[in-house]
Amino acid sequence: MQISRPLLLSLAIATSLPAGAAGPEDGYLDLLPYFSRVDSERNTDPDALGLRAAYGWGYEGPWYNEVQVFGAIFETDNEFTDFYNYGVGFDVSYHFGDRQAYTPYLLAGVGVARNDVIPDVDDDTEGFANLAAGITTEEISRRGIRLRAEVRYVHDFFKNGRNDWQLGFGISIPLRCPPPPVIALAPPPPERGPVEVNMADSDGDGVLDRDDRCPDTLPGAQVDSEGCVIANQTITLEDVRFEFNSDRLTPAARDDLQQAVRALRNQPGSAVEIAGHTDSLGNDNYNLRLSQKRANAVRAFLISNGIDAGRIAANGYGEQQPVAPNDTEAGRAQNRRVEMRFR
Repeated sequence: MQISRPLLLSLAIATSLPAGAAGPEDGYLDLLPYFSRVDSERNTDPDALGLRAAYGWGYEGPWYNEVQVFGAIFETDNEFTDFYNYGVGFDVSYHFGDRQAYTPYLLAGVGVARNDVIPDVDDDTEGFANLAAGITTEEISRRGIRLRAEVRYVHDFFKNGRNDWQLGFGISIPLRCPPPPVIALAPPPPERGPVEVNMADSDGDGVLDRDDRCPDTLPGAQVDSEGCVIANQTITLEDVRFEFNSDRLTPAARDDLQQAVRALRNQPGSAVEIAGHTDSLGNDNYNLRLSQKRANAVRAFLISNGIDAGRIAANGYGEQQPVAPNDTEAGRAQNRRVEMRFR
């Protein structure tokens, strides 16, 4: 089989694209059935159905790579002739967001397509180029599954060029799902000894227990006259630490986070952002990804202990918001922190 110049050009572009690196989220597998309006010069029915599967992974910031495989059957008026179109491609996409909520994206790539006509006439393997615009939704399940929809234009170099349009709608499945929340209750508050009647302030927030509608307030939090945390303030979770160069919580950190679980459980009307920070050592992008993963780990722990996921957001800021100079170990230790921001 002689390989044409367009096919060689497609392969050269694909192999010259940057290799994947650790991205802002784990890999995903997308399955998209699609409706296709095919080029009239194919001499088939104008409408066809196909299926596309894509494996994607984060490259840097909003950039993602995808490897796709696809296949479709173009019906003809001749009952003895079948037309199959299938192939593989490599795409690069840019996402206008962090894929945590509704996120539009643009995509471009190249690949190789097989146009297989049965009986064997006019069979050919050629390169193709495609462009797409689409959107992914926020998570629709605890396993992180999202919906994906897109419009895609495909230029197939088959027989001097064929132009097809596709409308796809399917699901995006994360390949490293967080563990399902464990039904676990925070330990009950310790038994308190006898106190003077109506004069105790167990959580030290300045509001007596007899008037406190929101007990177990976190240390340092500002509260209203009824003991509930006031919005628009930030509390540093001083004792929340992680294993070295990892987003894995230490056992001591898990114990300390139980206090945050109790506080949020007793403040049902509050919404919070978990903000992860690092010091300035190391690569900026790596620090940003690490801080996001650490913020996600704290959020996942709170959810697994019964806090509603809709109340908690998680964002990583890397080294962008220091609270102390980074030129001393003491300053860097202060900058490696997790904050709970009440909104």
